[in-house]
Amino acid sequence: MSTVTTRNRPFPSLARRLVTVTASAALIVGAGSVAAQKKAAPAAKPAPAKEEKKGSRTYVELGGKFQWGMSPEEVMGLIEKEIAAKFQPKIESEKEAEKQDAVRREMREAVDQMRNSYIRFNGQKTGWDVSIVDREFGHRNSESMVVMWEKDQRRFLFFWKEKLYKQFIAYNSERFAGKSFEEFVEGMQIRYGKAEMSFTKKQTDDEMALDYYQWPPQGDHVMRAIDQTGFYGNFCLALLHKSLIEQIEKERATNSPPRVRRTNVHVVDSITQGDSANDPNESVIDDVVGKRALPSVEQKRIQERIMKEYQKNKQPAPPAK
Repeated sequence: MSTVTTRNRPFPSLARRLVTVTASAALIVGAGSVAAQKKAAPAAKPAPAKEEKKGSRTYVELGGKFQWGMSPEEVMGLIEKEIAAKFQPKIESEKEAEKQDAVRREMREAVDQMRNSYIRFNGQKTGWDVSIVDREFGHRNSESMVVMWEKDQRRFLFFWKEKLYKQFIAYNSERFAGKSFEEFVEGMQIRYGKAEMSFTKKQTDDEMALDYYQWPPQGDHVMRAIDQTGFYGNFCLALLHKSLIEQIEKERATNSPPRVRRTNVHVVDSITQGDSANDPNESVIDDVVGKRALPSVEQKRIQERIMKEYQKNKQPAPPAK
């Protein structure tokens, strides 16, 4: 009688369990390997920041909220709102009513200063006739102006027939201290593209001198950069209404006397003789010629040349033969 043994025969259920355990272990090992590979993979480098393309910005943005054709009252209304928005946080930060009233007085003074700056150039002599903007307007040509004081600049807004046509921005000298006009223009060209030079004749001889840099039109805007460091110590930008500027200048040439340059003898006459003594804007001359002028070598050279020309012209004419 034969004996049946199961010693070398695998049990079916046990075999299945072994296969399941082995497969699970393989999966765990494989998953761990993938995780390790992912963990070991170097982190993706962040995309480099895009550099601003040279000349990619529009200089129209310098005009702010002001639009061509606005009336003086519309412009002053906008400025008054900006002044109120500037002072409101200061008022709210004060807990005492007395201090709040002091801030409100300061705000009203700023509004009054702006509104009192509005002037019509109707032929009456003003302090602005000898100033940083003395070439930017004409008398008896339906022109007027209002001044806006900003953080580190002054903005002169010019009107023709009660419509805004030009903004003239004079930057405080401290803002670009140590910079030449060429460096200032280069910075503007990096932002707004290449500008072209415009020349004019010097008063003392027939040589040509740089008058301003001008950028190509953008819509109905044209921008110029003007160097006022020689006498006033400022770099300036002018935004002009392209469609009107030629007509305005043409009518100005007819309605206004020829404009004199700042280095002309007439300018020295105005300062030394005090012909603006009765002008309510007379402090403007001290502001732009004295206090704001930079004591530079270039300025002294210009002043010396002016005085020499002035003394020469003051000498009495020789008697007629």
